[in-house]
Amino acid sequence: MSETAADTVAAAAEKKVTLREELTARRKAMTNDLIDERGLKVQSRFLASPYYQKARTVALYAPIRGEVPTRDILIAALQDEKIVCYPLSHVHGRILAFRAIKSESELEPGRLGVREPTNSSDLIAVDQIDLFVVPGLGFSPDGKRLGRGGGYYDATLKAASSRSRRVGLAFNDQIVQALPTTIDDVDMDQIVTESQTLRGLCRSFDFLDT
Repeated sequence: MSETAADTVAAAAEKKVTLREELTARRKAMTNDLIDERGLKVQSRFLASPYYQKARTVALYAPIRGEVPTRDILIAALQDEKIVCYPLSHVHGRILAFRAIKSESELEPGRLGVREPTNSSDLIAVDQIDLFVVPGLGFSPDGKRLGRGGGYYDATLKAASSRSRRVGLAFNDQIVQALPTTIDDVDMDQIVTESQTLRGLCRSFDFLDT
């Protein structure tokens, strides 16, 4: 790596640290009632999207404090007879493993305190997932995502099938006009908030036919 490229990477990393602090503070300032109220709107908008409607296998996340809830999506997806899976906290390398569930009762607190499927649930290969619903600290209108810094989702999305799509769920306060990125970062096809749907990459939602 050239000195100029190294400087660029270092500057992006420094900017990410600052943004993470700012966005984390915004998230902590939200009350549970506000999260639930806005979360219902985000989920409703997401469920109306062609990406959700055409997907057969959907990877959800169990929210931590301040993230957009996903319970309504889970209930709707199970009623729509989609395969719904969640990531596990035990990671081998950088790529997340997923297990499918058929009921919310199959989610239990994992070793990190985040709910995840029990060991009795079926494993779902990453390349079998049509649609990844992705959390984040911040997103930009053109699809850039800022995570918590672990890089697990980025590695997982890179390992997924080329026909898969990814949609970020966020509150309006999490939208940043420009985000610093590196070669390891993966963009979203769409970002959904309580009041708008941002285009991101906006790749075709006929992904099951490709």
